Amino acid sequence: MIRHRQGNDFLLITQDDHARLSGRLAEHFGNDQFAAPLPHKQVIDAIAMHDCGWPLHDDSPTLNPAGLPLHVFESPISISTQVWSEGVRQAKAIDPYTGLLASLHVLALSATVHTPDATVADRDERRQELFLLNQFQQDQIELQDDLRRQLGLRTDIPLRLGLAKPDATPRDEREDLLAFNYKLLRLMDRLSLELCCSEVLPWKIDSIPPRPSTEPVDMRVIRLGDGQVGVEPWPFSIDRLEFQVPFRRVLGAMFADVEAFRQAYGNARIERLIVHVVRATSH
Repeated sequence: MIRHRQGNDFLLITQDDHARLSGRLAEHFGNDQFAAPLPHKQVIDAIAMHDCGWPLHDDSPTLNPAGLPLHVFESPISISTQVWSEGVRQAKAIDPYTGLLASLHVLALSATVHTPDATVADRDERRQELFLLNQFQQDQIELQDDLRRQLGLRTDIPLRLGLAKPDATPRDEREDLLAFNYKLLRLMDRLSLELCCSEVLPWKIDSIPPRPSTEPVDMRVIRLGDGQVGVEPWPFSIDRLEFQVPFRRVLGAMFADVEAFRQAYGNARIERLIVHVVRATSH
C-alpha cells in the first residue's frame, strides 16, 4: 500500500492499483524512437500484474511501528516475500513469459530493497528474516530456470539476477529482448510510483535502451506537481497521458491499533486521484 500524504490526510493506494497504472502506461509505450514491447500482451500483462499478490496484505492492511498505515517501502521481509511469491504465481498462470518477467522484477527487489534489519536486537528474528529471504530467492531462481526451459531460452549462460550479463558473448537477441522488457517494467513501475507517492523517491531512474540490443539512454523524470510528472525523452505514442487511480482517504495521524485503522479504511469511500504524464521539455 502506498501512503500518500495530502494535507492532513493520507490517500491510501493499493499496490495492485499502482501496478495496474504501470500497465496502462506501458500500453502507450513506443514511438519512432522507442520500440513497443514484444511479445506485447505478455509484457503488458507482466507490468500490470507485477504487484498483483499485494491484496494478501492490502485487503487487511497493517500499521507500522509508529501507528501509521504501513507504506510499501516499510514492508518487512515476512510480508514482501509472501506477496511477491503470490504475484509471480498468478503471473505464471497467465503465460510463462509473463511469469518470468514478474519473477525477474521481484528477485531484483529482494536483492536490492531488503536486507535483514541490523537494528533488530533479537538474533533469532534476524536469522528468520535471512532464512525467508534466502528461501524466496532460491525458489525464484529455480522457477526462472524452469520458465526459461519452457520458453526455449538458454539455461547454460551466466546470469545476474536472472538476466544475461550485458558483456556476454556471443549476444543473444532473445536475451536482449528480455532485458529490454524487464527494464521497461522497471521504468513503468517507477513512473507509476512517482505519480502515486507524495514523497521524493530516493532511487535514480534506470536508463533504458530505445530498442533491444541498443545502447541505453537516460530518462529524465521531473515532478511538476502532485500527481503530475514530465518525461524526456518522450517514449509514448500519444502526446499526453491522463489516468485515474483509486484511493481511500483516512486521517493522516497515528491510529490506536490495527482494528481502528482497518475500520476507518473499510468505511472510507473510494475516490480517484487524477494523474498526468507530459513532455518534460514543455515545462
